[in-house]
Amino acid sequence: MFQLTGEARYLAFLGIAIAVPALVLNLLGGVLADRLEPKLLVATAQSISATVVVLLAALVLMDRVEVWHVLAVAVIAGTVQAFDQPSRSSLFPRLVEREHITNAVAMESIVWNAVRVLAPALAGVVIARMSIQASMFFSASAFYFLAGVISLLKLRTRRPATGHMIRQMGESLRYVGNHPVFFYVMLLTFCNSMFGMAFIFLMPVFAKDVLNVGAERVGLLLGVSGVGAIAGTWFIGSLKAGQPKGMMILGGAMLYGITQILFALAAWQGLYWVSMGLLFLVGVSNSLYLVGGLSTLQELVPDQIRGRVMGLYGATWSLAPLGMAQAGFMAQYFGAPIAVAAGATVMVVVAILVWIRSADIRTLRSGMAEHPDPSYAMSSLGPSA
Repeated sequence: MFQLTGEARYLAFLGIAIAVPALVLNLLGGVLADRLEPKLLVATAQSISATVVVLLAALVLMDRVEVWHVLAVAVIAGTVQAFDQPSRSSLFPRLVEREHITNAVAMESIVWNAVRVLAPALAGVVIARMSIQASMFFSASAFYFLAGVISLLKLRTRRPATGHMIRQMGESLRYVGNHPVFFYVMLLTFCNSMFGMAFIFLMPVFAKDVLNVGAERVGLLLGVSGVGAIAGTWFIGSLKAGQPKGMMILGGAMLYGITQILFALAAWQGLYWVSMGLLFLVGVSNSLYLVGGLSTLQELVPDQIRGRVMGLYGATWSLAPLGMAQAGFMAQYFGAPIAVAAGATVMVVVAILVWIRSADIRTLRSGMAEHPDPSYAMSSLGPSA
């Protein structure tokens, strides 16, 4: 999109096109994850994603791609995401025992971040030496591969949810509202999506207008943040029972914002290698609170409502493209460094407020899965759950 238009505000339009269908449909995707077989929903979603990427790559290859083509693909991607994320999240407790969920979430995050290290670097090389469409075809093949793997998984059986779909959506909202830990974890994820990811969305702008580097060096910047994320994830996965997990989540959120502010300042000064070092710390702190929060949800949410709760959690992630929108508009008028620093400041302020207001988060300890609080039980939701 940036290559087609050369304007940061079009990244904002792209973000809106992804976010609106994802946000509107995410809770419905969670309901379907509780009612249907989630692995088939994931496989279908991944196959559709691959197909639209192939079609877009073909348009690029024929030099016929236009802005509206990219926006149309973005709308389809957002729609697919709404059904993919809740179903994928609901697979964990059907693959591993509950007491191992934190390690499972950490391992999955390590794999994801390892690919995040390699893929941007590889994409930068492919784009620089081959073409954008070649990198898109590689991406599509990965989607097809994942669809095949997911469809072959052997899962433990579970009782599907029944009852009126609207009532089931209401149950998930009521459940999260009654449990402060879940509410504040989702609030932090919301802030991450809306304000904390601008440095990723605006990296093409940083490359061209701030740091004056090419695709390969941008890939290295994103890759080193992935290395940091792996380190942070390993640390969360190594927590022993009884250690202060909540303090780790809140401290990670604050550090995430502070290191982004420093990155924006270093990039504004043209300090490429300092920027790289700071992005490593950004990756570490990001994993501390995101992986910590997600593993907490996976440990404590009952299986019968997991898809719907993870649908709500996914809705906070679906706001990320809207974060792209606000970052794009800010970058258009104030510059990319200010856009990143402003969003990061919001992250720091919200994390401090949660620290002050929520004793539930501050006192959260690792290993709660082995002795869950009775208040997380499903009895209040009735038979439709």
